[in-house]
Amino acid sequence: MIFFILGAAFALRTYRTADFLGFWYDQGRDALVIWDLWHKGKFFLIGPTTGIEGIFLGPFYYYLIAPFYLLGRGNPIFPAVWLVIINLAGIYLAYHIGTRFFSRTAGFFAAVFLAFSWSISFSHRWLSNPTPLPFFALLTILSLLHVINGRRRWWWLLGLAAGLSLHLEAASATFFLPSILVVLLWRRKHLKASPRDFLISFSFFGLTLLPQIVFDFRHGHLLFNAFRKFLIADSSFQPRLTELLTGRLRFYFDIFTNKFFLSREISRLFVVILTVLAFSARRRLPKIPTLTLLVWWLVPVISLLFYHGNNGYVWDYYFTGVFPVMVILVASVLASAFSAGTLSRLTVIAIIGIFLYHNFWQLGLALTRPHPGSVTLSSSLAAVDWVYQDTAGLPFNTDVYVPPVIPYAYDYLFLWRGMTRYRHQQLSALTTRLYTLYEPDGQHPQFLDAWLARQATIGSVEETVRFNSITVSRRHRFKLSD
Repeated sequence: MIFFILGAAFALRTYRTADFLGFWYDQGRDALVIWDLWHKGKFFLIGPTTGIEGIFLGPFYYYLIAPFYLLGRGNPIFPAVWLVIINLAGIYLAYHIGTRFFSRTAGFFAAVFLAFSWSISFSHRWLSNPTPLPFFALLTILSLLHVINGRRRWWWLLGLAAGLSLHLEAASATFFLPSILVVLLWRRKHLKASPRDFLISFSFFGLTLLPQIVFDFRHGHLLFNAFRKFLIADSSFQPRLTELLTGRLRFYFDIFTNKFFLSREISRLFVVILTVLAFSARRRLPKIPTLTLLVWWLVPVISLLFYHGNNGYVWDYYFTGVFPVMVILVASVLASAFSAGTLSRLTVIAIIGIFLYHNFWQLGLALTRPHPGSVTLSSSLAAVDWVYQDTAGLPFNTDVYVPPVIPYAYDYLFLWRGMTRYRHQQLSALTTRLYTLYEPDGQHPQFLDAWLARQATIGSVEETVRFNSITVSRRHRFKLSD
């Protein structure tokens, strides 16, 4: 049954990949870095930037997806599908953890929720560094559960998995470390570990940080100073609750419940029923794994109530490494209730049935009716291909406007298609043949208006085409000296 679930999950996550794959600023930036790796031999010690100025992730994500850019000759679909496969492995890990430490029913329920949740399914289509984190978070949890149960050979994997997780999304994985520490301190009297085990775990963890340490020393402690400024000078965490407490609690409710239901009314009822079932099932749940997973869930939830940094912004993906753990906990409560009696069993069946109906309905709508204003890889590629086909090998320039201003996505797509399919690249020197391409900018329309006004002074429009919400124009440049 688990392999049927994984097969269905794969189909839901790869159906019409190009039509639903967002290829924007981050994806273009990452693809250009990996292009330079394969074509210019430029290796790297750091990975993508974080939301905090001056702080960069480790390079593991780039090396994780780089072979699949090579395998696909630059096609972003290949690494996107690879990330889906990693997440399928994460679903299997959740199934294994649920089955091994709770019950087979708990593992089955966890796999069903993770495989068929609309929200989780579409998050697995994101070609970005947080996407593979659920697998590595669950690998860390699995190692931790084995360690506190006295299995010494898992110490090395605990350090390695926790360190690699920090390469993927520091805002989420940073909380893995205090969570691990809390659990180890709680179970310290029962640990069957020698100093050598701790040393091995710390060594593997430190090994994952080595590229960033080398980078930091080579660049005047840029990372260390930025991190110190974030924690100390900016007082990002303070011993007082954020003024946005009500909003943050509402945010917590939304991001955790929308992994099951998108309707707030259904979600409220679901939380009430789940609370009642959890209270009645509390004595039947295995203590050690339940409390371990609760710590993993609650440490970031409580900590971020005191977070004041980065203008107080907290995003959904900060909990990427928490969501699958939360799902396992919910599944374990439902599995325990399922075996408690007829009424509880019928309640659980109703919850699973409503979950499947609700999410399959949402998935059906999303996968058959793409948003008409969305910008995806297929529409961007169509625009780039039209430019190349229209040039017919003649010299040309491009000018691109996208909302984040820096058009890394199109820089990559023009480079990739030009090198691999058309054997033709735009010139750096000005030519009379100019193609302008822009996407809508709902947040700052005045910037787009100013850009269009400037283009009108540079060249006259000869032809305009649209690909979904992307507009491309061929222009004749007025003066080459401009």
